[in-house]
Amino acid sequence: MKKWTYLVAAGILLGATPVFTGCIDNDEPEGITVLRGAKAELLKAKASVAAASVEQIKAEAALKLAEAEVKKAEAARIQAIADYEAAKAKEMEYKAELANIQNEEARADLENKIKMYAEQRAAAERAAQAAAAQLEVTLMNLKAQLATQEALYEQALKDLALAKNTLTEAQQKHLQKWTNALDNAQKDVKSKAEKYETAVKLLAELTKTMDKTEAKESYLRTEKKAVEDAKAELDAAIAARDLAKEYAEKEIEAAGKWEEEMLALEADLKALDKKIADLQTERTKVEMATAGEYDEVLKARQAYMDLTGYTWDENLQDFGEINSSKEEIKLNDIAISINEPGLGLSADYTITDSYYYSDYLKALQNGTEFQLSSVTTINNLKEAIKGCALTPNGEAWTAENIILYTSWLENAKVNRDFIKGQWEQAVKAFKGLEFGNPTSFEGFDKVEEVVAIYNEAIKKYNADVEAMNAARDKYENISQEDRDKRQEITDNWTKAQADNQAEYEKTIAEIEKGLGALEKAKDVAYANYDKLKTQYDQIENPTADDAKPYKAAEETYNKADAAYIDAHNKAWGYNKDNGDGTWTWVKGSREKADDLRINKNVIAEKDYYLAIAKQMEEYFKVNPNDVLYSEYIKLNNAIYEYNVGSAHVANAAYQDVRAALSYFNSSFGFSSDYAVIDAAYYYYDEEKQMNIPQEVKAEDVARIDKYDLQDRIYYYSEQLYGYNNGNRLIELTTEEIKKEIEERYMANNPDASFVPYWYYTNMYNSSYGAVGKVEYYTAAIAQGNAALQTETKAKIETLLAEMDAHLAAIDAQFAGYITDVVEPAEKAYTTAYTTLMDKFTKIDADLAEANAQKFAKKPVLDKINAAIAVYLSQEMKPDGTPVKSTTLDDLRAELKGIYDAAVADVYERETTLIEKKEALQAVIDGTKEPVAAQQEAVAEAQAALEAAQAELKAASEALQAEIERISATDAE
Repeated sequence: MKKWTYLVAAGILLGATPVFTGCIDNDEPEGITVLRGAKAELLKAKASVAAASVEQIKAEAALKLAEAEVKKAEAARIQAIADYEAAKAKEMEYKAELANIQNEEARADLENKIKMYAEQRAAAERAAQAAAAQLEVTLMNLKAQLATQEALYEQALKDLALAKNTLTEAQQKHLQKWTNALDNAQKDVKSKAEKYETAVKLLAELTKTMDKTEAKESYLRTEKKAVEDAKAELDAAIAARDLAKEYAEKEIEAAGKWEEEMLALEADLKALDKKIADLQTERTKVEMATAGEYDEVLKARQAYMDLTGYTWDENLQDFGEINSSKEEIKLNDIAISINEPGLGLSADYTITDSYYYSDYLKALQNGTEFQLSSVTTINNLKEAIKGCALTPNGEAWTAENIILYTSWLENAKVNRDFIKGQWEQAVKAFKGLEFGNPTSFEGFDKVEEVVAIYNEAIKKYNADVEAMNAARDKYENISQEDRDKRQEITDNWTKAQADNQAEYEKTIAEIEKGLGALEKAKDVAYANYDKLKTQYDQIENPTADDAKPYKAAEETYNKADAAYIDAHNKAWGYNKDNGDGTWTWVKGSREKADDLRINKNVIAEKDYYLAIAKQMEEYFKVNPNDVLYSEYIKLNNAIYEYNVGSAHVANAAYQDVRAALSYFNSSFGFSSDYAVIDAAYYYYDEEKQMNIPQEVKAEDVARIDKYDLQDRIYYYSEQLYGYNNGNRLIELTTEEIKKEIEERYMANNPDASFVPYWYYTNMYNSSYGAVGKVEYYTAAIAQGNAALQTETKAKIETLLAEMDAHLAAIDAQFAGYITDVVEPAEKAYTTAYTTLMDKFTKIDADLAEANAQKFAKKPVLDKINAAIAVYLSQEMKPDGTPVKSTTLDDLRAELKGIYDAAVADVYERETTLIEKKEALQAVIDGTKEPVAAQQEAVAEAQAALEAAQAELKAASEALQAEIERISATDAE
């Protein structure tokens, strides 16, 4: 159970708000009746507490945002680590491969890949750094919000202190337990917030640290200190628990003795404060006494940072990010002089080099390779020396390898001769070509032959299509004429039916019109009769003359009604009495009109079917048994029947022309142009809206574009002599190639006396096509024969030993700088720093212990003190007798509750220490990643901060409720 929650449940808040009902004594506490005259100050203090509570809500929202940012940072780091490791693996793979590659093009390709993956690795680092930066920004926002909250609560406590100055001592003691609880809760929030900040900062640091070893070291360095702090907090909590236990078990009866205990508690608090103040004073004296030593430490530290480029991280108390060393370190010059024509090696230059020590440290930090340019140059030279005894594939030369390379040489010659033959043929054609005229070229007669067959096939196809289209048009015209006449007959029948219907509807309308007029006359006559009859009925003593008007109107109505009934019967029909007990139906004009319509429709239908029959007779006279359609199908099959139809024959002829054209063009080394034959075969007649293949001339189909032939010459020339020698119309001899290579090398190396083998082979292989490939294998075989000589092997060993001596000299210089300069500077700083810090070790430990004791014991002391104060405070009646007093049992129950809360606090801190030790050991053992462990630590720190905020909220609400209660009592 948390401290404040327990304090409430134990009954220390004797007049608490209903929020805490169930465990609270709601009787009026002592001191209430004398709380007068302080209402304004108390309400001001209450408003301050309320304002702080509002700010606390904002801080809690900021904490939730920080939680979300922690999760985003976790996801970003997982992705960044995956990208970083993948890119780094590829980068290392290609770097290892690069060391064994001599070919310039292949080396350039690998170097580009290395740069690409290095950039990907850097991008992953930037992504992780961005996530960490955003996490730190969110943490800063939370810190600012918590700082505002803290400032407002501190102001509230100041306002409460001012308000209490207007109260009596008994009244002050009555409120002290609430203000103590709020003060302690706010301090607990501050402590938990600092731990949360520390946890998140370490998580941010780990998030942007790609190197796992460095991440582990950073985690261990921080968490070992955290374990020590947790141990100190546990020790302090145990001391506080023991103190609470002591008071919970005291068997004191007299109030005066309890007052002595309260004074002793206050003395303990003052003694703790005095001890801390004395220790701080003592530490200040040590600081003043060691000011000169401190300056020397700063100088030594700056000297070390100038050498290494390290920056000082005040929070970690350690060297963090590396910038750049202040001065560049120059290495001794190395003279290289090699002149070995037998090996094909020539080198005469001086290697100069310098570096910044910080670059070496950065490479160590990033887990990347650090290599001086001079070392790279010498290693490359070593590879060149070793290469004198190796095949281009990096294998040692043997007699078997020479046989293998000789076979490859023969294959290269065959390939060269084939390409050269193509090139020569194309050049010959180009020189003798009359622009655009193919008739004089070999193979043109074959083109003429297939074009003639094509033209005949096209003639036949077009004639067949024309005949088929004529048959189709005749069939469609006759069919359309038949459809049109049938439609005309149908339209006439439909019109007759419509006319009959219109005539019927006209007759009905006239009948309805007449009936309507008679019905209206009847209704008018009845209305007149009804009016006159009503007037007559209203006469008190009517006479015969009075009845005449309505009787005349009645007669008029009867006549109108009879006329309407007669007309209605004539329109709708009626049953006539035959006088013999039978009846005869007499048709009305409506029924007669309908009979007439039906009769006319029957006649029109018979006329329709007669006309249709006559039309069918006429149609079959011109197209008996659908002979026109059969003719059309016959002609269609003649065109499109598979393999034998004229369309298939024409298409086959078209394909033959294309094949002949392809063979004709390829024999001269240029691409085929099918534009003429394609345009003719797929010609579309806009007027007729259809494809009509056209006949062609053989010389048009096989026309030759000299510029196209020139492109082919360029293609073959490039294959034969290399990409720098396209468009050659004359041969490039091996002597000319060798001369070009020698001139290029000597231009770049004016002091050289010969061209080395590797340069010949690289240039032959990369710049001179199939001819160069032959010379490449020839030169490689010559190098192989030389490599097998005993004298050659001895020279190689001597040169390699010379290069190793240069490397050893560089290593000695590099190591010497570390031994003679860097390490002494580091030792000077660490010695000065350690010596200085040793003078603070004991006093800092004493201060830390005293502060931990105060942090753990003060809340307990405050609670015990407040409980005793409540017990001792009494509100007196005018006669001097107490109104109400807290009993001794109440006091002991409260002291027991304080002890229980202290026990719970010890358990909580002991659990925290165990968890921190387990997490630390898991990272040490490698069973848990530092980031995963720190993510758990952040979650735990957040939970602790949220719990502390909840405690603070409860204390704030309880204090506000008590002030409200006091104010209400005062108003009464």
